Amino acid sequence: MTGLRDRQKQARREAIYRAAAKLFAEKGYGATTVDDIAGEAGVSVPTFYAYVATKADLIIVIYAHDRALIDLEKQAIINDPGDDPVEAIIAMMLTELKSGEEFLGHKVWREIVVTTIRGRGDFHEGLDRLNKRAFDDPVERLLRVLVRRGQIAPDADIEDAVAVLSDLVMAVFHQQLGRDHDMAWAETRLRRHVTTVMAGLAAD
Repeated sequence: MTGLRDRQKQARREAIYRAAAKLFAEKGYGATTVDDIAGEAGVSVPTFYAYVATKADLIIVIYAHDRALIDLEKQAIINDPGDDPVEAIIAMMLTELKSGEEFLGHKVWREIVVTTIRGRGDFHEGLDRLNKRAFDDPVERLLRVLVRRGQIAPDADIEDAVAVLSDLVMAVFHQQLGRDHDMAWAETRLRRHVTTVMAGLAAD
């Protein structure tokens, strides 16, 4: 009986997440209400709040689910970076950008960014924490693998390099949002800057 209840809870939770993702993409984050999400998910508003504290929490939860799917891709790069460290880092960054592009799309992301800049919404801190875990930590692990392989100088400032790469991928993502640039544009932009960063990190 406990197993059945757990499955029912999980089914309701997933229905809420799917409904929110669908409506955010169709109507936008701001125009989507909790009533809309509950109705789309086939649950009552009180049931919605039994699973989710706020509408903003759904952004974090859906994004976290999406990020978990690409963690495997990032780990594969860490496990086998290949012979060219620049290509390994670019692959990691493109995986990051692909996640941002596929999660709801640029339209909703633009709204989230604008909402955050205007000081509204309460998902900014949660997204920052998630991005650190999902991007900064894997990039640091990759760079330390490259140090062990002799492709990065042993005295390189890894923490500083991670900060630079994190800022770079965020800047490129925001430019994609503003102008709807495709991934080919992003790759060209990243390659130019990552090559410069790696020149400073390269072992003698």
